[in-house]
Amino acid sequence: MASATGKRNTKTEAKIKSAFTTLVKSKGFEAMTVSDIARTADINRGTFYMHYVDKFNLRQQLINDTIDDLTRILVERVNPTEPTISQAGKSVVDVFQSQSIAKALQYVKNDYAFFDAISQSGNDMSLYERFKDVLKRLIITQAKHRDAEPQTIYNGIPADYAMEILVSAVASIVWLWIRRGCKESPEEICLIIEHNKTTAPADILW
Repeated sequence: MASATGKRNTKTEAKIKSAFTTLVKSKGFEAMTVSDIARTADINRGTFYMHYVDKFNLRQQLINDTIDDLTRILVERVNPTEPTISQAGKSVVDVFQSQSIAKALQYVKNDYAFFDAISQSGNDMSLYERFKDVLKRLIITQAKHRDAEPQTIYNGIPADYAMEILVSAVASIVWLWIRRGCKESPEEICLIIEHNKTTAPADILW
């Protein structure tokens, strides 16, 4: 976020983010105050208010920055590959490319303490829904690269429902991974996502 001067002070913002992460775990989001954040970040309250309105604005801006980073990783640097052939023999676009997904997962793992703090602050569903929006943008971007014609029905499923099913499956895998402490490697999660592309849930459980 830009300060009142219009320039970013990434060093100060990093200290504030670190303080936010620490305090959410030690005191909880509801109990923490701006004074707590400033003291933990070793800045004065005035410096905090040059960057953020209050702790709620801080949390929202941190989420915004995270979504911006994930968008750059997944969407803005997308490099479409040739269509692959599905098990049904139809040409499909590999919208969730393993390389991009792995980079996004590594980003999450590297900043796990923050993602854990957001979860504990009671606002992780906001981040979850916005992550789904990034995945939707990825699909749309890939489709445009392929000059793919939008359809209204996919195998009997209306397009908006089909999109929700697709992105929710991937987002849910990632969020379960985060809530379990990012124990698996990004490569292992990529493999799960890859298997999910061609496996029906009923086939997994029974």
